Amino acid sequence: MVLCALPGALAAQSDTVSCRHCEDRGESECREHPRGLLDLELQVRRCSVATECRRCAGALVVDCRHCERPEVESSAEARRRLAQQWLAARRETVDVHTRGEAILHCSTEHVDLVFSLEPMTVGREKLDSHRLMHLYAQRLEELRAEFVATFALEESDFPAQQDGVDPRIHVYMFDDGRDHREIAPRVTGMGSQGVSAKLMGATLAYCMHHDRSAMRDDAAVHRSVVHNVAHLLLSGIHPVVWVGNQGHGWIDEGVAHWFEFRVDGLCTNFCFEEVGITPGQGFKGGKWRIAIRRLAEAGALRKFTELYQKNSDELDFEAHAHAFAWVDFLISTGGGAKFMDFVRSVKRKTETREALTQVYGFGPLQFDERFEAWVRETYPLREGGR
Repeated sequence: MVLCALPGALAAQSDTVSCRHCEDRGESECREHPRGLLDLELQVRRCSVATECRRCAGALVVDCRHCERPEVESSAEARRRLAQQWLAARRETVDVHTRGEAILHCSTEHVDLVFSLEPMTVGREKLDSHRLMHLYAQRLEELRAEFVATFALEESDFPAQQDGVDPRIHVYMFDDGRDHREIAPRVTGMGSQGVSAKLMGATLAYCMHHDRSAMRDDAAVHRSVVHNVAHLLLSGIHPVVWVGNQGHGWIDEGVAHWFEFRVDGLCTNFCFEEVGITPGQGFKGGKWRIAIRRLAEAGALRKFTELYQKNSDELDFEAHAHAFAWVDFLISTGGGAKFMDFVRSVKRKTETREALTQVYGFGPLQFDERFEAWVRETYPLREGGR
């Protein structure tokens, strides 16, 4: 957005200020957006709440009534027009199919977000739906940035925008389950029996509704969103393919759990739209590092060779925990870039045993011994301890 550049650019034209009301900017901040909210609006490309503002119509500024600067007024009018066109298109493609009230929209550099979650407490602060939407837009951008940094990716690792390929992340977060059931088949091509549905590959889409029996608070919703969008990101980098149904479910689920764990140290999501898990069920309270360490102490760790060729929908609770720990082991010991070399190799149809040997220097038969030694060295037996 060019707003931040205007004051400096105009002030440089003259040492004398002729309009004391706007300091020669030709415009002023729209007072309908208090300072805290205005900062949030400036961090995104578009917001439906800002676009519906009766004073600025999404430009976030109003013309100065005391001076005339045609070039400034023209620029603001162009921004208003583009914002209105954007919102009209969003309403036509989403809102006409929903029953819920107050469907909000937000667009960031990499994310298009549809949002209708009710106000929620985050930390100690109660956020209304508008502020909550901005928080999730920020969290989604932060997740993508963390994904890129962890695996040492470049923007060229994501497909370019073209016919049939959309690298943007489309996220739909509904409070009303009816809206989810109506929109999910339209944007993912899947049914919506569960609380969420995903489309992975050339187009990335995640649709969910806030089932409070499965997600009781903001932290639970946050983990769910991170888990599912991590699935999208993994499938969407070159070569574009979902490995979860290609005999690499442990990679697919392990990566999603690895990023989920980084939210607050818990893993509570199992993609139950795929495996029919009842919402709210889990494994060891989501504290999987402790659970895996205790399995190691009991000599009860599952064998890598038992699980590494299964699809995502063939993994049970305990297998999910192992998948998380296996991915954690490989990233922690070899780094994210090396792990991504391995993922790219299996995406190109290289057998896991060959890819492991090429990238890490050991195969499936040597995996368990190295993994167990690492778990005993790094994972705790109890909270706050070893």
